[in-house]
Amino acid sequence: MIDHHHTHKRDPEVESLMGGIEVDDLAHALHVASLADDLFHLSWPLHGMGEHEAGLLRRGALLHDAGIMIAYRGHHKESLRLIEQGTFDGLSRDEKLMVACIARYHRKALPKKRHRVYGDLPRALRQQIDELGGILRLADAFDYEHDGGVARLVGHVMSASEMPVHVVIRAVHHYDDHETVAEILARADYKRDLFERAFHCRVSIAPELESVARDGDSVGRALANGRVHLVN
Repeated sequence: MIDHHHTHKRDPEVESLMGGIEVDDLAHALHVASLADDLFHLSWPLHGMGEHEAGLLRRGALLHDAGIMIAYRGHHKESLRLIEQGTFDGLSRDEKLMVACIARYHRKALPKKRHRVYGDLPRALRQQIDELGGILRLADAFDYEHDGGVARLVGHVMSASEMPVHVVIRAVHHYDDHETVAEILARADYKRDLFERAFHCRVSIAPELESVARDGDSVGRALANGRVHLVN
């Protein structure tokens, strides 16, 4: 698991992506960015976006908790403000505002057209914010403990004629504490709302031990052990 007491030195690429904005837990930010990238790629059949949009998501993930440096209460709105006022190489004004909104919607209220910044952007960009923000919101839930215990997310998209799209996610983890796993699953259940709204889908989540994932036939083992948690 990640040692959050260790000071993580930012590499030049990360420094550039973050625009010099500080965060209180860089290890968490980096891990959430990695989990968000996992979700971005496994949900690709739903959005068809490319590496440029993946880069916007990565920036939003790295900076989603930046507002904590100002205040924990309402920190998602502080993150939006910090990004909005920041300077980022290679981003247009609208792209910077998209990153700000992606970061903002990692918690609390879902996007609404009356919200400042979000409501001022064109409809097509608002849809991308919903999709990328939904990915980040769900990814953040899997590092609820800020310890990297959920190592990665794998899964696939299932679709059938006249049936809702179904996204199956397996959270590959290192925990031996069932209560912690249950708490993380509860957080993921709670924070799947924007993802499901943006992609018009339903999500199923199964916890999976790293050792089981390496052995193969992991879904079958999880089902046999009663460890699959379905969200309908």
